[in-house]
Amino acid sequence: MSRISGLLLALLLTILANCSPEEKLSSDQRVIVATVDDLEITETSFQRTYLPILLYGDKFDSEDTREEVLNFLIGQKLLSQLGRSAHLDTIQYIRRRHDQVQRQALSRQLYGKWVREALQPPTEQDLRKGFQRGQKAIFVRHLFAETEAEIRGYSERLRNGSETFYTLAQDVFSDTVLSRNGGALGWITFGDLDETLEDTIYTLQPGRISEPVKSQYGWHILAMDDSQEELFITEDDFQKNKSLIHNKIIQRRENVLGKQVLNEFMDQFEIVFNREVTKQVWPLVIKRLETKDSQSLNNSEAAELEASLESLHNEILVSVDGEDWTVLEILDRLPELDQAELRGNLYVASSNIIRDEMLAREAKELNMDEHPDVLEQVQDRQDQLLADGYVGLMADTLVFTETHIENYYQDHQLGRYHAPDSLLVELFAFSDSATAHKALYQLRNGLFSTNPGDEQLWLAGPDQETPLYKLTRSISTGTLAGPVLHRNKWTLVKLLKRHRFPVAYATVKARVLEDMEHERFNTTRQILLDEIRPKHRINIHYELLNR
Repeated sequence: MSRISGLLLALLLTILANCSPEEKLSSDQRVIVATVDDLEITETSFQRTYLPILLYGDKFDSEDTREEVLNFLIGQKLLSQLGRSAHLDTIQYIRRRHDQVQRQALSRQLYGKWVREALQPPTEQDLRKGFQRGQKAIFVRHLFAETEAEIRGYSERLRNGSETFYTLAQDVFSDTVLSRNGGALGWITFGDLDETLEDTIYTLQPGRISEPVKSQYGWHILAMDDSQEELFITEDDFQKNKSLIHNKIIQRRENVLGKQVLNEFMDQFEIVFNREVTKQVWPLVIKRLETKDSQSLNNSEAAELEASLESLHNEILVSVDGEDWTVLEILDRLPELDQAELRGNLYVASSNIIRDEMLAREAKELNMDEHPDVLEQVQDRQDQLLADGYVGLMADTLVFTETHIENYYQDHQLGRYHAPDSLLVELFAFSDSATAHKALYQLRNGLFSTNPGDEQLWLAGPDQETPLYKLTRSISTGTLAGPVLHRNKWTLVKLLKRHRFPVAYATVKARVLEDMEHERFNTTRQILLDEIRPKHRINIHYELLNR
């Protein structure tokens, strides 16, 4: 058997460091943005769904987007009650996912207590220093080593002139972009580097290199090649950017403190793996992952994997302070891990499973399982699982009626089932491309006006294959674009009006039904909600949602 230490925290902050801070409010202080009968949707529940959509989706913050997300959560509440009525909460998969969500919620809560609550807020001096640095961009080169002795060797080779950043980078960074570009990190500014490294680079002059400096990652040598600085800045500029600077400082400090605190916590556990068992288990896990486009396991695939390893289920895979974890106990939790955590090896994957368990146990010892934030997160996730489970069951059996098909058409007629747009455009024609490009810049910046243009006309269906139509269809009303060759002239086009007409239902009925089948789950969800929503008392506090 062998002792594992560093692997325990290799991916620890993947789940925790990016979690948004939760409101530290008691249950009677929470802001209620909507009610569904006697059930409540709080502002914190809404934000947990809404913020990832803005960060990782293709939507922007607006009243319409907020209303759309809130209506989704209302639907989730309604459908989850149907799932409970169907006793889906007794299914083993749902119960296991409940335990998983609780562990994640407890881990986040513990992280908040140990790290976020302990962070020192930046002072006025910190904010002003950050603002000043934010006005200066620096082109940085970088060498890295894990040990002080190694980095000092690099430093000596640089200072005696025997090597340059370019030649050393080939030794330091094997077969990477950094090895080929002389360790260049490119242009950086405030908040882009570890705080220690930033403090070092902002004290250098162009062309100078730093002494070896230690960060949370290892040892470094930095060089400033060039800098660019904004000289005309005002107090008003500082005040406008103050909150952004504050958030950058907090995020960076949280990363450093988080690693330190979590390392100290995990160092108390002795983790010992049975290498012989691991060698038998991991190749089968890898084989299962290699048959998939994405490196993650769903529940059914995990069950197949467990079946293939049945003879090893009761073998001890890892011991944590004398507590044995069998192969089956680890396999049961593999679906909880994301792609990044499964890309390593079974040591990393198992260590992260143990990590989550130990953090959850510690949080329970501190009675965090009764904290309103934890209870709310678990409830919201349970609602989602039950809602999705119920819709999935109904989607397998629901027959789309004529009314369902017609309603689907009505909801999507202008988005999906329409004739080519009719476009009213204004044209500005020029003899050559250069003149047209110059005129485009001048018109967009109000440097001159040609009102009206050379011609106004409607582009319709017969024009849809022309370059002019294709360009105009892609721009918004009031926008000027081009130039494009039209009637042997280089032409700028401004879209004045757009009309969109739906194709008759009878003409596209077969396509509508095909689309419904293609997204049967979402279609079934909407049909169910259309039927049950009018039967419930729903109250939305728009003034709180859009404040």
